[in-house]
Amino acid sequence: MGRHIYVHNPFCISKCPYCDFYSCPNVSKGKIQRYYETCVNEVRFLAANKKSAEDDHMDTIYFGGGTPSYPDAEHITTLLKTILEEFGIKEAEKTIEVNPSSLDMDKAGAYLDAGFNRVSVGIQSLDDEVLKLLGRRHDRKGAIDALKILKDAGFENISADLMTGVPGQSVEGIKNDCLTLASLGVKHISTYSLAIEEGTMFFEKYKNTIEDIVSPDLERKMYHETLNCLEDLGYKRYEISNSALPGFESRHNTCYWDGAEYYGIGAGAHGYLESVRYGHKDDIDGYIKDFRANVYTEEVMSEEEKMREYPFLALRTKKGIDTQRFKKRFGKDIHDVFSEAINKNVSSGLLEDEPGFIRLTLKGLDLANQVSEDFL
Repeated sequence: MGRHIYVHNPFCISKCPYCDFYSCPNVSKGKIQRYYETCVNEVRFLAANKKSAEDDHMDTIYFGGGTPSYPDAEHITTLLKTILEEFGIKEAEKTIEVNPSSLDMDKAGAYLDAGFNRVSVGIQSLDDEVLKLLGRRHDRKGAIDALKILKDAGFENISADLMTGVPGQSVEGIKNDCLTLASLGVKHISTYSLAIEEGTMFFEKYKNTIEDIVSPDLERKMYHETLNCLEDLGYKRYEISNSALPGFESRHNTCYWDGAEYYGIGAGAHGYLESVRYGHKDDIDGYIKDFRANVYTEEVMSEEEKMREYPFLALRTKKGIDTQRFKKRFGKDIHDVFSEAINKNVSSGLLEDEPGFIRLTLKGLDLANQVSEDFL
């Protein structure tokens, strides 16, 4: 099993009211340049201090944010090329997140030339009123134009994000969004339910009223109807929030659910190496000053903790827990370790226990967090 790389790009034009990721609007061009120069230095430091043979095979690279398409393309392409050269990467899934409002043909072409072979577009909706409420800087036309730009530039592996459970949305509207994305050649669609996270503008606006505006029943109906629509269009759900045409599943997303190890590069990035979960502080200035001092340890995972985390992660996937893989990894039968959690949730109709796999039922999808807590 190889390792993976996540790069955090914390810059954006403006902060979306629902976003709780580390991002900073209106940062000076000089500071942005110094940030990416520091990222290059961190990559070189990590490559020079490789500790495992697994570092010789990086399976995926992912540029997330923030808005990676906001900074000048040169910063992004230079950093990707440095990663490829320093780690000697020949073949890998290389993804960049983009927003329609900050993408143009020149940037798309530069990303492709640098080696990116997958793009994830933050569309969220194709309804102009919903986009306004979400504080997005693009409209329906801008989203469609961005997808056409990427196709014209030569990208084939294009993913799009959609959000459900937003005030003012309808089930039919979301289904129409899926139909439009499919017609435009999008290969992978992520569908996320609107979460009201503390510290966001939406938390202050909707913390006590969101269920009155969008009832839990309506939100769940939106979720299931969207999945059914995608299934009819040929997209197979492989994780709770992700569906793809066969062969276009995100390898990078899958690495998290498989418990794989990955580097986190940049302020606000998190990583997992040698049983240690670590993070970079949400501090661009501190990162630029000394990227090594910016790193902190979140937790050191024991074998017991890894064993308990395994089903928590695997249950997010459609295939569920691979019982033979669990036994090979931990030397124990999962039915012996988690008999109470398995029996309870099978009896409740939330899990199905079949030869080789334990997975969530359709009913269990709506209570996934509850089921996972029983294993933790």
